[in-house]
Amino acid sequence: MCYISGGGLAVGTVCLIEEDHYNTYSNVLVKYFLAEGVANNHNLFISSGEKPSETILKELPAIKVPEVKKESTGHDSAEKDELKIAWRYQNQQSTFASGIKAYSHNHGYDLSKTLPEEMLQNCSITTCDPPERCEEYCENGFISFPFSYLLQRITSEITSHGFRTSSKNCDNIVRIALPSFGSPLWNFGSEKNHLNIIRFLYLLKGLLRTSFAVAVVTVPSYFIQDQVFISRIRQICDTVISLESFIGPDKKSNPLFKEYNGLLQVVKLPVLNTFIYPTQISDLAFKMKRKDFIIERLHLPPDFEEAQGEPGSFGCSGQPSKLDF
Repeated sequence: MCYISGGGLAVGTVCLIEEDHYNTYSNVLVKYFLAEGVANNHNLFISSGEKPSETILKELPAIKVPEVKKESTGHDSAEKDELKIAWRYQNQQSTFASGIKAYSHNHGYDLSKTLPEEMLQNCSITTCDPPERCEEYCENGFISFPFSYLLQRITSEITSHGFRTSSKNCDNIVRIALPSFGSPLWNFGSEKNHLNIIRFLYLLKGLLRTSFAVAVVTVPSYFIQDQVFISRIRQICDTVISLESFIGPDKKSNPLFKEYNGLLQVVKLPVLNTFIYPTQISDLAFKMKRKDFIIERLHLPPDFEEAQGEPGSFGCSGQPSKLDF
């Protein structure tokens, strides 16, 4: 993900993830985002509209234990030296088999295990699920409840912990996760709340620009009919990633996509006081394994079945006639 977005999510930005059908794989990206925050002892703020935030925290993947490599003997090292292509490639950055670069500062995570309770207790975590009513809430005329209440809680979290850019002693950041922001609990389907969501994202973006914080918001855009509304929220957010799963559609039956679980499209990359990051990857696919969520370049295998079914012919010969025996 760091290589796709140009080195990771920048502090002070909003990342929008357009959910796949049934919200199966977008939740995995949110869990990675939160687990990386726990691993780096960042502050977390979670407001989930689909399942309780405490349930999401209990499902965060565990950090992978690095494998201990066996010491190579002198004979093995001599063979490796003989197989080296050129000395200038020794210090090149490592890459995955799919061509996506690997970054050493990132942590690996095991989806088959969960983070220990001790790590969660040592991390400052604030949860704020959509409430039906709140007695201590002050009504805001610009946006209506519950969006204004959520914005008030995020502002309080940033201000009370000293995450403003004006703070001179801040050495940490807060990660804000809003999974399933378009769930029925937020009344996402009504046209009146479309304006509230747009205003909320504008205010959230303005707040993060002056804060040591980064936000990830997931929206179920697959059932939204208003494409103008989708275009507007894409324009507000800094980074936009769209997921398309093969659960249900006919693409799953296509043999070309049998190795993958869906497609990943980078719709928008952030432009922060600089030129846009020139992404080198346009066609991306992902596959879900027992322990890993892998994103790689979309490689289509050669169609051998179609080639085997065609009859062989000489290069200069034409098509046979129906009267030929």
